[in-house]
Amino acid sequence: MIQLPDLDAFDISPTLGFLSNHPPRPSFSNPHFAQLDEVAASLPALIATGSLRQRLDSLPYLDPIHLSSEGDYRRAYVVLGFLIHAYVWGGPKENVPLGTIPPQLAEPFLAVCEKLGTEPVLSYAGLCLWNWASKDGAATSPDGFFELDDLQPMGSFTGGRGEAAFYHVPVLIEAEGGPLVPLLLEAVAATGRSDSDQVTKALIRSTAIIERMKQHLPKLYTTLDAGMFYHELRPFLSGGKGMEDKGLPRGFVLQRRDGSEQEVRCIGGSAAQSSLFQFLDIVLGVQHEPMGRNSETIFHEMRAYMPGKHREFLESVSKLPSIRSYVQQNAENNALHDAYNECIKQLRQWRGSHIAVVSKYIVRPARLSMGVDQAPATDNTEQANLGTDKENNLQGTGGSALIPFLRQSRDETAGV
Repeated sequence: MIQLPDLDAFDISPTLGFLSNHPPRPSFSNPHFAQLDEVAASLPALIATGSLRQRLDSLPYLDPIHLSSEGDYRRAYVVLGFLIHAYVWGGPKENVPLGTIPPQLAEPFLAVCEKLGTEPVLSYAGLCLWNWASKDGAATSPDGFFELDDLQPMGSFTGGRGEAAFYHVPVLIEAEGGPLVPLLLEAVAATGRSDSDQVTKALIRSTAIIERMKQHLPKLYTTLDAGMFYHELRPFLSGGKGMEDKGLPRGFVLQRRDGSEQEVRCIGGSAAQSSLFQFLDIVLGVQHEPMGRNSETIFHEMRAYMPGKHREFLESVSKLPSIRSYVQQNAENNALHDAYNECIKQLRQWRGSHIAVVSKYIVRPARLSMGVDQAPATDNTEQANLGTDKENNLQGTGGSALIPFLRQSRDETAGV
């Protein structure tokens, strides 16, 4: 009998998946942190007026010992992460980044990241999973989940609707895909009973869910301007890794009150840090190979940036047998074989859709910046033109080699 992991133990919702059953806190429960709430709310204005660093330098040290719940720790991670990235990248336009972070920001951030089990950088969890609230204050929607226009971010660099959509379209996708977690885990359990009918039905349902997830992506196109994202928002998302030529030879330098420092060279927030898609790869048996001379895949590298509980969940799932292996062992079952391949086809198409998004928001603006002639605009996910040598060296928001990674991850998503 196959023993499945307990979702509650990893703070995973059977309906919303990695978004959790507990929506993010819009403010701290302890008034001790009221100043952080106030600064976070005025962050876009502070950046726009050039007064951000002066305001953050004047903050007192707020001891994280007064954080009393998981929700407060996540709130602190979001707020401090946004403030630190704004401190580094949000100075006057003519200035270079400022990589030395003062203790009143750095020290509590390090403590919070240690508590949550993630790297000290603003990751996908802080940008998306823990950075949404409904505009009317409702914890849940009576119609499943919220629409894009119903959501507002609790952390923002620009205050614009386009930036909010960049964070919240992934939230809609995570919510849509949440039921995949218990559904596919039960399918794994069914393989242990040789219940091919249940596995087949689960794969058919999963295919429909992945297709619905994909339908949220076009909402980004009508809300987020590509030039605004590339030139205004994207710089704020960068971590300290590979930023030497941008003026950060030591990455982010996080100072403590005792005078010690911690140099941090982290990858910034990236969709590759989504636990949902790594879960799908693991449970469906999609294998990814290391790129270049690396000894581990980018997917494994990205797990360090996930919340600790989510990373532990993926490690637990990786010990289970994969559905792919079961399908291969039952090759004569045409219905099972076809259901699996159709599910994988949808997952591959999802990755093709992601390539189209990257083409619009990074590749094409980069071409303009490099003076490269624009290829005809297309949202054809399999035919997006991503081919020049310069473009192969483009970095995603997480700092990884963008185009080779996306191509490889898509092409490795193949049926049996």
